[in-house]
Amino acid sequence: MEEVTKSKSLFEQMNVGVVKYLEKKNGVCKVELEPRRPAERPALLTWEQKNTVFLPDDLKSFYMTSDGFLLTWSVKIENGPIPVGRMYLNGINKLLKLGGSTSNTLVNPSLADLDGDSDLEDDNTERPTFDSRCRIYELDPCDGNGKVCLVYKESKTGGTEPKIEIWFLDRSLSWHYIADSFTSYYRLMIMHLGLPMWQYAFTDIGLCQQSKQWFNLYAPLRLELDAELGIDGQFTADTTSSMTQIDVLKVFKGKTDKKKPVPAQTQSQQSQSLRKKTNVASAKVGQQSGLKSSGSSSQLAGKK
Repeated sequence: MEEVTKSKSLFEQMNVGVVKYLEKKNGVCKVELEPRRPAERPALLTWEQKNTVFLPDDLKSFYMTSDGFLLTWSVKIENGPIPVGRMYLNGINKLLKLGGSTSNTLVNPSLADLDGDSDLEDDNTERPTFDSRCRIYELDPCDGNGKVCLVYKESKTGGTEPKIEIWFLDRSLSWHYIADSFTSYYRLMIMHLGLPMWQYAFTDIGLCQQSKQWFNLYAPLRLELDAELGIDGQFTADTTSSMTQIDVLKVFKGKTDKKKPVPAQTQSQQSQSLRKKTNVASAKVGQQSGLKSSGSSSQLAGKK
C-alpha cells in the first residue's frame, strides 16, 4: 500500500510540473489536462481475470489514481491555435489485447511473418511475438502513427512471473524497445512533452523534420539527449533505463532558460597561463634593457 501511495504522489507531481512548465513557454496556449476519475477496483480485477495476467503494480496504482490520461496543448499562430502536444494513455476498458478481433486502430498485426526475426541474442531486446510466448496490450494508439504496447513476455528462466516491458510498434509493424516499466515510460512521455510522434526517437527511422522543429522550439535539451544516447537512432535497454533517471526539472529547461556555466580552469591551465605571462614580462624587460644599453653606448661614442 505504501508503494501505491508513492506512485500516486509521483504521478500527481509530474502532471502538475509539466502543466506549469508548458504554461510558461512562449506561444503555448490551451494546456488542458482532462480530469478522470480513478478506476474502480472491481474493474481492475475483472480485467485481470479476463486476461489471466496481473497488472504491473505501477500501472495498477496509476489506474487507481486516474482511469487513463489525456493532456493536450496548442501553439498560437496567425490563423489561430493549432494542436501540437498530446499525452495519452488508454483507460482500463480500452487496454485491449493486440492482434485480436477487438483491435481495429491499425493493421491487424497477426501475420506469422512478423515473428520471423524476433529472437535476438540479448534477452533485454528480444522483440515481442504474436504467439503464446507473449501477451500484448495497447496503451496508446498514437493517432494512427503506431502503437505503444504493454508486453508480457514468457519467462525463460522457468519462473511463473512474466517479464513486463513497454514497446513501440511502428506503421511498418516493426518493434522498438522503449522502457522496462510503465513508470519509466510515463516519465519519458512527460519529458518529451507529448510532442508529435516522439516515440520515433527510439527507432532507426528517427524523428521527422516537423517533429524536430517542434523539439527545437520547446524541448531542445531533450532532442540533444536523445541524439547523444542513441546510436543511429537506435536505443538499447541500458541507455533507456539510464535516460529515465534524468531529473524532470532539468529536462524541462531549454537552452534559453538557463545560463551556461563558466568553465573552471584546471591547475595545469593556470600554470601554463602563468608561464606565458612570465615569458612576456621577461621579453619586455629584455627589450627595454637593450634599448637603454644601446642608447648609452651611442652617447658615449658621441662624447668621444
